[in-house]
Amino acid sequence: MPALSARRGGAVCESPEKYQRFWLDAPQRAIFGSGLSRSLRQLSQEWAATLGSSVGLRTINERINQLEARLAQVHREPIGEVPAVVQFDGIWLSMQTQQDGIHEDSRKRKRQRKSGKRIVVLVALGLWTDGSRQRHILDWEVADQEDKASWERLVQRLWARGVKLETGLQAIVRDGSEGLEQALDYVYGSALVQQRCIFHKLRNVSDKCVGLDREEKKSLLEQAAAVYQALSAPEARARLIAFAEHWQPTQPQAVATFEREFEQTIRYFSLEGMVREMVRTTSLLERTNRELRRKFRQVGCFSSPRGAEVAVYIQVTRLNAQWAKTSWWEASHSLALDLLNINP
Repeated sequence: MPALSARRGGAVCESPEKYQRFWLDAPQRAIFGSGLSRSLRQLSQEWAATLGSSVGLRTINERINQLEARLAQVHREPIGEVPAVVQFDGIWLSMQTQQDGIHEDSRKRKRQRKSGKRIVVLVALGLWTDGSRQRHILDWEVADQEDKASWERLVQRLWARGVKLETGLQAIVRDGSEGLEQALDYVYGSALVQQRCIFHKLRNVSDKCVGLDREEKKSLLEQAAAVYQALSAPEARARLIAFAEHWQPTQPQAVATFEREFEQTIRYFSLEGMVREMVRTTSLLERTNRELRRKFRQVGCFSSPRGAEVAVYIQVTRLNAQWAKTSWWEASHSLALDLLNINP
């Protein structure tokens, strides 16, 4: 039988074969560190200090990526508590893909040719208005682009997991993505309230300003934002008319952008008992995406969709635990147990 020796920070199992040993706390520490955006090199150094011997970066990465086996179940589990509002948005990251051919690197080693490309993580964030919980990432989809087919896979999966109008869903908040709009229309039909994010609308108006100095542009945007401070939909429409009359002679493109699909940005007035800040913008999801970007920046470039999926899964678990007032150490322990069940 292998000898069991105690080491600081965890137990080490030593097999009869020389140099073969397994640190029982290692899977959790790897997941915990990954969730805090530590690099594989940092994790390797921590393992080496504890075990007294080096551990390869690939070994750690492959161990973490075994969580992919859990994803099929995670994406199918029923959603028992359906949120009143769901925010949708996409976040882009870089990935390397292998190409045909071999080349020599700077140290004259033979390497497979690779090229980089951009992929997108489509995210669905649920928001509750009854005080049962604040927010929760419901699901996500790693895709090549923000087209109808990619968004439809995510939206259809949410519907199949129980996110429906009859189970409590009242509205969704989105940006101007045409693919997402088409997917939502296909799955939910016209009964679902689709609120366009007013932040994205105002940013588009800003982008269309021409020939204004800093103070003039600030004045235009303040007047545009004031439209959404109206107390009713008719008042918002009246404010838009006044805005257009004032700025049409000098800023026709900005005015046209503001007027385009304006009705989609004031649908929150039709929702009863909703906090406006919750349903007018995707700001909460934007903050969530900043957390994901921190991990993406640390990685730099993923080598496979598998690695990207697992990285997102770990971050989603960490954020959901944080919002549920659960420690990340405890949540990472549950993921580590999943790893042991996957690969005993």
